[in-house]
Amino acid sequence: MAPITAIRSLTAVSLLGLAVAACGAPQATMADRPPGAAPGEARQAAPVEQGGVVPGQPPVYVLNLHGAEKSGRPDQRPARLVLSEFSSMSGVTWHTWGPTRATGAGKLSGTWCLPQCMDTPYDAEVTLSNVMPVKGKGYFTRYRIESDLPQAQRPDADLSGVLPTP
Repeated sequence: MAPITAIRSLTAVSLLGLAVAACGAPQATMADRPPGAAPGEARQAAPVEQGGVVPGQPPVYVLNLHGAEKSGRPDQRPARLVLSEFSSMSGVTWHTWGPTRATGAGKLSGTWCLPQCMDTPYDAEVTLSNVMPVKGKGYFTRYRIESDLPQAQRPDADLSGVLPTP
């Protein structure tokens, strides 16, 4: 085979291989593309380390008043959490933590349900959200609780609100 013919054959096979590979490759949609990216360039998911920490992102905290009522303390994944002056959670198991939200399950009690919930707090799911930077750290600033409360207690229950920050 002449050198020119060999080069043409090799080029044709290479181009055919690229064409076949491109046909099978999924194209990224507009929602998958980062701003300014070319068509077909997909957004890369941020790597998440154990515990919900994203490398390169500041750690995320909640200002917890449990055991530190005067000024609170930065906390991560607390088992006991004071949400407001009216509601707190205990026995919290965190399913996720950061970088934009945290979700967990535990026992809910508060001044709005006394005396019924003092000995038997309610099962509840809690979501912390709206991270704001404060003194070089991210802090959750909102909470929302979902729980099957008795109908009579729902109007007074403190199920969503603003979390304190330093």
